[in-house]
Amino acid sequence: MRFDSLFKAMKEKAGIVDGAIFELIPENEPKELYDAARHYPLAGGKRVRPFVVLSAAEAVGGKWEDALYGAAAVELLHNYSLVHDDIMDMDEKRRGKPTVHKVWGINMAILAGDLLFSKVFEAIARIPIEPSKVIRILDYMAKTSNELCEGQAMDIEFETRGDVTVEEYMKMISGKTGALIDASATIGAIIGTDNEEYIQALSRYGRNVGIAFQIWDDVLDLIADEEKLGKPVGSDIRKGKRTMIVAHFLEHASEEDKKEFFKVFGKYAGDVKGEGVINEDIQEEVKKAINLLKKYGSIDYAAKLAKNLANEAKEALKVLPESEARKNLELLADFIVEREY
Repeated sequence: MRFDSLFKAMKEKAGIVDGAIFELIPENEPKELYDAARHYPLAGGKRVRPFVVLSAAEAVGGKWEDALYGAAAVELLHNYSLVHDDIMDMDEKRRGKPTVHKVWGINMAILAGDLLFSKVFEAIARIPIEPSKVIRILDYMAKTSNELCEGQAMDIEFETRGDVTVEEYMKMISGKTGALIDASATIGAIIGTDNEEYIQALSRYGRNVGIAFQIWDDVLDLIADEEKLGKPVGSDIRKGKRTMIVAHFLEHASEEDKKEFFKVFGKYAGDVKGEGVINEDIQEEVKKAINLLKKYGSIDYAAKLAKNLANEAKEALKVLPESEARKNLELLADFIVEREY
């Protein structure tokens, strides 16, 4: 298959990154705190962001081994944000397992998130590069953390608004999902080279891939095969989640169709939390709402935008010399907008 070489490389690197992560968050005392902090990393995953760090370092002519703790840092920051996001959303499951706050309570979950956040900077301090580069990476990660908070704050604000624009949504996901993959690519490049053109190219790559990733997730929630997705389509509609697709619809739909859409949008948020079987009547209503989105081309608009962003990401990499690492980054951009779940 087309992505087999990419998946093989990701799997190999994931195991190595995990070694660095669990070196930073070992089994320790207080036991509950460290167990809670290790909960999401132990659940596994593709480790996409760490893979971007390591591949970016290689793609600019550096050694991926030098970027290992940089890769651990971005994954720790990602997991910190997940712990706190789950508390804010009161989600009960993450990666098929109970969320941290469901197992250890909200207070311990907040502390676990804080511990993960502090470990980010411990990881950066271990990167074997000159101090000036460490300072630059610290500055970049601090600004990334700012963007994550700003994006999450906008997302929360959107929940109580009915007039979110496409432009506002793009700004929100640029912070909430684009910033961290931007940081992953940029940090890897800083570790691997002094060539500023290469570093800026990787930054553009990461930002576009991150935004495309979230938009494609929004699309999949509405069009994916339910068996592959692992849940009924339309959970974003049941939750009342403002997405790129909804923003486009609201900018183009008639008042009558908006009224029909809002009869369903956000009405069944409680049915999503437990991730149980969705009532067939509810799902029929959700499918009617999805048809309204299709009527105005909103799903197609988002899908096309995601693919364009992935192409822009690949275009940014053309300044780099050809290599296996660059090829993997290009394949990753394609996979982001071709995956089925």
